[in-house]
Amino acid sequence: MKLPARASLETRLSAVRFLLREAMSWPASLGVLVAAVVLLPFLPLGVGLYPVPRLLAALNLLASRAQARAAAYSCAVVPFDRRRLEDRYTFGELAVLVSAPETKRDVSWLLFHGAFALLSGCLAVALPLAAVLYVFAAPLWVLFPPATPLELAFPVTSWPAAGATVLLGLIYGYAAWLLPPWLARRLSGGTLAILSPRRYDELSRRIQDLSAARASALTAHAAELRRIERELHDGAQNRLVGVVMMLGLAQRAAESDPAAAAPFISRAQDAATEALAGLREAVHDIYPPILDELGLGGAASALTSRSPIPCSLDVHGLLRAPAAVESAAYFVLAEALTNAAKHSNASRIDVVLRTEAIPREDVLVIRVSDDGDGGAAVPAYGAVPGASTGPGPGAGRGTGLAGIARRASAFGGKLILNSPQGGPTELRVELPCAF
Repeated sequence: MKLPARASLETRLSAVRFLLREAMSWPASLGVLVAAVVLLPFLPLGVGLYPVPRLLAALNLLASRAQARAAAYSCAVVPFDRRRLEDRYTFGELAVLVSAPETKRDVSWLLFHGAFALLSGCLAVALPLAAVLYVFAAPLWVLFPPATPLELAFPVTSWPAAGATVLLGLIYGYAAWLLPPWLARRLSGGTLAILSPRRYDELSRRIQDLSAARASALTAHAAELRRIERELHDGAQNRLVGVVMMLGLAQRAAESDPAAAAPFISRAQDAATEALAGLREAVHDIYPPILDELGLGGAASALTSRSPIPCSLDVHGLLRAPAAVESAAYFVLAEALTNAAKHSNASRIDVVLRTEAIPREDVLVIRVSDDGDGGAAVPAYGAVPGASTGPGPGAGRGTGLAGIARRASAFGGKLILNSPQGGPTELRVELPCAF
């Protein structure tokens, strides 16, 4: 089926725009490549290790933007998330990072982009300009004096030479019509092919992620069962034992003096009421009924209104999610607010709940920020990229943060904690809705 002329022209203009964007990003790619070459001789001396994280971060940023541009032009979906990089690494972590498959792919793309991006962009601009110049300037050769003839591909001093120049311009125009889409397809396809992990690598990474999520889910489930058993044993069970004892005493008292049984019955009633309240609280901790009644936004509003620290809540852009995800988000927010109230010394907390759309699925994002002392850290079990690991007010005491990390991992999500000494602290939890 033949495309209409308008659609065909738009296709070629889109290709030219893509090639020009790639050409404009070429100096940044060249700068990173030159910096890497200059840094290479200093790596064995150890001096070059300090700028390596920033260099890798710059390379990762360039590659991610190039991948996004190529995917947008090709109408392709990138079926994976790029890695997140930190500012500081140990020598061993840095060695692993430099030799990682992602780094090798980024370096391969850098060489590919440095070799072809500028050339493709120049061709996309030079060919149509040359076509217009040769076709329209060649007939004007008669206006030039014989001593200084018109110089294009060759001196134009006669009508046959002018005709040859016009013909050459038409060839340039034909090439300008055909070549940009072909170049854009090759450049975008090469970018996506280089930066996308091989299917085996992607499947292997996915299996590792699923195994980690399964282990986290089992750990979180076991922790929940232990918590529920502890609450029932220490709370409702003890109160029910007290009810049985009070009723037994009341029965004995009623045999000799019915009036003496009344206090025991009253105490048994009080204990039964407390046991019922404990059972309701335990059921609430399994799945809060308020989620069914008001949704996550309303439940979050109830949590923030009970916080001892003034809270602001933003639920703009929040969509409904599966019940299990909303329940996890509710407990994550409750634990985060509790941690902030206990340890942060903050005067204000900002809570944002929203649903972010990514190519593969929707992600429920919980962001809790406070203006407190900072220095919070995720314990070793829950350490994730972006988490603080240094000593501070939160170090070593964060069973709540570890629980949040376990909940996020059980759903294939992640916890990102940014809490420098002196504050502020920002906690971000991402929960995939299609877990």
